[in-house]
Amino acid sequence: MQSNTAGTGLALLSFLGAGYTHTDGKYRAVVARGLAYLLANQKPDGDLFLPLDPRSVQNVRLYSHGIASIALCEAYGMTREARLRQPAQRALDFIVASQSQEEGGWRYTPGHGSDTSVSGWQVMALKSGELSGLSVPSRCYALVTRWLDHAQGAGGDPSRYAYRPNSTQIHQREPSRVMTAEALLMRQYLGWRRDTPDMIEGADWLRTNPPQFGRPTSSQPSGDRDAYYWYYATQVMFQMQGDYWRDWNEKLQPLVLASQVTDGPLSGSWDPLLPVPDRWGYWGGRLYLTSMHLLMLEVYYRHLPIYQNLAPQR
Repeated sequence: MQSNTAGTGLALLSFLGAGYTHTDGKYRAVVARGLAYLLANQKPDGDLFLPLDPRSVQNVRLYSHGIASIALCEAYGMTREARLRQPAQRALDFIVASQSQEEGGWRYTPGHGSDTSVSGWQVMALKSGELSGLSVPSRCYALVTRWLDHAQGAGGDPSRYAYRPNSTQIHQREPSRVMTAEALLMRQYLGWRRDTPDMIEGADWLRTNPPQFGRPTSSQPSGDRDAYYWYYATQVMFQMQGDYWRDWNEKLQPLVLASQVTDGPLSGSWDPLLPVPDRWGYWGGRLYLTSMHLLMLEVYYRHLPIYQNLAPQR
């Protein structure tokens, strides 16, 4: 998939997560150019997506906008630079306008359909903006809560979640660890506490599926390598703190550090296909894998426990 919007957003988040902004730090010129690129390509309605090819447009439009919106909101929140406020607010307004009024979430096309994967990025952008002092209507959160209630696992189990529960494809409608991780993070942002029973049960399930490469098979050539799952589960476990975070991080950090490229022109990056292919490595590429790994390692710096700075939604 091709998206300069998503690539720029992920790279910016990696710099911002390490404390480098466009106003401070040795990479301020790099961060400034990334932000300038997003601002120059933002449409009047707030849309940050820049189309490159038809297939990518069909699949990554709202993913890309959500990722870029998080970066824009975090840059504003970290610096409070006035010129970023209105573009960040317009990016959030586009997310609100793109929400499915019927289902409550977001999917590939603004206003049409919902899935748990695309929805997670939008919720993170909305909350990032809200924490930076921007405006998000409460109805938006009520709608996405309705989607999460719908995406709960078979039998209504609120501790496990599916990608699209009404899909004709079995793998999309059955609960999975990756969609559970993403949904649980949304639940945390929307008011669930560490001691909410269904949060504990869901986190316990993720705990039994720690980061590992696993053995590739013909049906699952990536083994268990899935940076997308690790990224969301890492945030959930960090918010849970205690044994959840300690046990998860003890497995995550050595695995991520040991797989980083340490020599040659690609030093510092992560290979999307080696030592085993990442679940989405072919589609996301080296920039995606590198950014996702950095964001996992930066979770200490990017996120205070949200229970310290978010009031539950009523």
